[in-house]
Amino acid sequence: MKPPVSFAYAALFLVAHTASAATVTLSGNSVDFTYDDALVSLFGTPTVLDDTIYFTPADFDVTSLNGAGLSFTNALVNISVAPKAGFDLDSVTLFERGTYLLLGPGAKWVEASGLVSAFDLADPGVFSSATLVSTPTTTTGLPPNYWDATAGISLDTATWQAGGGINLTIENFLIASTVAPGSMAYMDKAYIGASFVASPVPEPDDYLLMLASIGLIGFVVAHRSNGQ
Repeated sequence: MKPPVSFAYAALFLVAHTASAATVTLSGNSVDFTYDDALVSLFGTPTVLDDTIYFTPADFDVTSLNGAGLSFTNALVNISVAPKAGFDLDSVTLFERGTYLLLGPGAKWVEASGLVSAFDLADPGVFSSATLVSTPTTTTGLPPNYWDATAGISLDTATWQAGGGINLTIENFLIASTVAPGSMAYMDKAYIGASFVASPVPEPDDYLLMLASIGLIGFVVAHRSNGQ
């Protein structure tokens, strides 16, 4: 007995979608980034330079026209970040930029906002987040104006596992509003970059050498003190 046509189409869609999705790993100098290429949403395909993963979206924008009120768009991406062997994650800084345009007396405002958050892959209960804070977006008229925003998280405290990886979530919002005819409020995101700082983890031999050096310094200081 043949399956119903609708079931066959659904199965074919599921197979095609599964085949097209893939987990991608990009390598930086000190860290590796892994993401699902089917879940990058409006962010688009990322690029890695040194220890920064960045996106240059082409369609992440919002527009309100002629008193339409609030227009809103958002997107979210999750990235698994793992330090290479011998490194430990210290911090992550998120930097974003784009353009905006306010035209006409009823162009009320535009706003870029968002959150960057991280949890420890070894212990998801260890969690931290920061709010994206942007420069003012109140200048009106042509040409379009630039805005930028930053946020940062410290990963260098005792609660984070040394040498462990994290899940990084970047959630972005764009809002535009007009309240009268003949007005336009527009905003876009052109760059989204997360930069990591990772420090080398001393090898056991390095610890022993450091302790020996401290001991030698202590011996010399004590010897000089006794000789005076």
